[in-house]
Amino acid sequence: MKDKRDLLSSATKLVQQEDRIEKEYRERSRNDFMLFVQGLCIDSQKGKRLFFPIMADFQKTCFEAMAIPLQQLRNGDMPDTRRFWIERTKKGSKDADLAIVIAWLMFYCERPFFGQIGAADRDQAAIVKDRLSALLQFNPWLADNIEIVGNEIRTKQRRVDGSSLGRIDIRSSEVAGAHGGTPDIMILNELSHIGKWEFAENMMDNADGVAQGIVMCATNSGFKGSDAWAWRENAMTSPAWSTHVLSKPAPWHSKATIYDAEKRNPRGRFLRLWRGIWVSGKGDAITEEDLEAIFCLNGPDVEPRNGWTYVAGLDIGVKKDHSGFVILGSNMVTEKVRVAVWKRWDPKQFKGNEIDLSAVENVVKETCELFKVRKLMFDPSQALFMAQRLRKVHLRCDEMQFVPSNLIKMAECFIQTTKDRNLVAYDDEALTLQNDIGKLQIAEKNYGFRLEATRDSSGHADVATALLICLPEAVKMMFGHYSDIEDAVATDLDQTDLSEEELEEMPDDLKDLYEMDVKDHANDFSLNIEDLF
Repeated sequence: MKDKRDLLSSATKLVQQEDRIEKEYRERSRNDFMLFVQGLCIDSQKGKRLFFPIMADFQKTCFEAMAIPLQQLRNGDMPDTRRFWIERTKKGSKDADLAIVIAWLMFYCERPFFGQIGAADRDQAAIVKDRLSALLQFNPWLADNIEIVGNEIRTKQRRVDGSSLGRIDIRSSEVAGAHGGTPDIMILNELSHIGKWEFAENMMDNADGVAQGIVMCATNSGFKGSDAWAWRENAMTSPAWSTHVLSKPAPWHSKATIYDAEKRNPRGRFLRLWRGIWVSGKGDAITEEDLEAIFCLNGPDVEPRNGWTYVAGLDIGVKKDHSGFVILGSNMVTEKVRVAVWKRWDPKQFKGNEIDLSAVENVVKETCELFKVRKLMFDPSQALFMAQRLRKVHLRCDEMQFVPSNLIKMAECFIQTTKDRNLVAYDDEALTLQNDIGKLQIAEKNYGFRLEATRDSSGHADVATALLICLPEAVKMMFGHYSDIEDAVATDLDQTDLSEEELEEMPDDLKDLYEMDVKDHANDFSLNIEDLF
C-alpha cells in the first residue's frame, strides 16, 4: 500500500509540475512567438512530437524572421517587415507552419483582428484549416480561445457586440467575392496553382488597404512566365520582401521516396515539386535543359545577316487566341536555325478584344520585305485571305495545313533541332516564347505523333505554333535542300507541271531539282518517336 501511495504521490507531483510548466509556457509565449512555436506538439512523420527538437533549420530561419513582425502586428504597431515569400518543395510543412502562425495570432489576440487566407481551390483552402485542427488536437489548451466554424477561424474572446474579437476567413479562387475586406494579415496559399489570377490580385488589393498589415505568399515552384513567376521575381529583388526558399526535398523524406517520385512523375513536374525549380511550361516535348539551351541570343535581329536565308510562319487568332508571327533564319555553314524576329498580338490589346488583322498584315509585310523572306508559311484556316493580299505585293505564301503528314514533320523537326542544339532564339522579359514552347506536349495518334499545347491566359502557344509552321522549311534550307535555282523553278513555273519536251530542254541541275519530290527531302530528317528519348 505504501508503494502505491508513493507512486500516486509522485504522479500527482508530476502532473502539478506539468501544469505549472504549461501555464508558464503559455504566459511567456504571449510575448515570445518563437517560444510558442518551439513548445507546441505537432503531427510529425512519426506521430505526436514536441516541435523544438525536430524543427528543421529552414523552418527555424523562417519562423525567426516572422517573430518580431508578427508580435508588432498583434500589438497594432507597424511591422518591421510586411511581406513574406515562402516557397517550398512538396510536403515541406508549408501549410502546417502557416497554421502555427494563425494559432498564435488567434490565441493571443488582443484587439479587433481580421485576416484572410486565399487558396487555389476548395481542397487547398481546407488544408490549412486541417493543419490547425491537428494543432488543437495535440495542444488542447489552444481550444480555450480558438474555434473553427465552417470556413472561419475565430477567437472565443468576444467584442462588446458579441462577435469574435479575432476572425480569419478562408477563401477559394473558385468562389467569387474576393473584393472587400481590410485584413490585418493576408495569406495567399498555393499561389502557383491559382488559375483565376484576378482573385490573387483582388486579395492583394485588400491587403494593400491596411498600411500596417502583413502579407504571406506561400507556394510550390510553378511555371516561368506565369503571373506567379512575375510576383516571385518582384519578391526576390525587392527589399520589402523577406524571402524563404527551400529548393530541395525536406529532410524528413527518404531517398526511396524521392526516387519513386522521380520515376513516377513527368520530368517537369518532378523538378517543380521536389527540386524547387520553376520550369517553362506544362509540356513534355523537350527537357528543361534543352529548352534553356535554345535561348542564347540577346535580342531580335534588326536586319538580315550575311549567309542566312529566311522563312516566316504565321498563326492567326482573332478573339479566342493570340496571333503569332516568327521569322527564322537558316545557315548551311553553322547548321543553325535562328529565331530572327517574333511577334505576338493579344486580343485584349485591341478595342472590342478583337485583333486588328490589318495591323498584323502590315507588320508581316514590312518585316518579310526587310529580311527578304523566301516564303511565308501559314495555317489556311485563319490566314487565307491575308495570304491572298500579301501575294499581291509579291510575297510568296504557302499553306501549311494541319494534316497528319505536316503535323508529324513539324514535331520531328522541332524535337530534333532542339535535341541537336540547332535551334537558337531570344526572348522578352516575360519569357513569352519560352513559356509558349514549354507548353508543347507530345501526343501520340494513330497516324504517328504530333505536338499539342495547353491553353491559358497567355494564349495557346501561338508564337510557338508560328515557329513550328515554318520550321520544316527552315530545316530544309539549313541542310541545303532549298537553293536559289529551286526557288526560281517554284516561282517562274508557278508550280505547274512541265511537258516531257520542256523537261528534256531543261538544264540537268534544274531537271534534278524539279523532279525531286518534297517528301524525299522530309524523309532526310525523319525519325521514329522511340529515337527521340
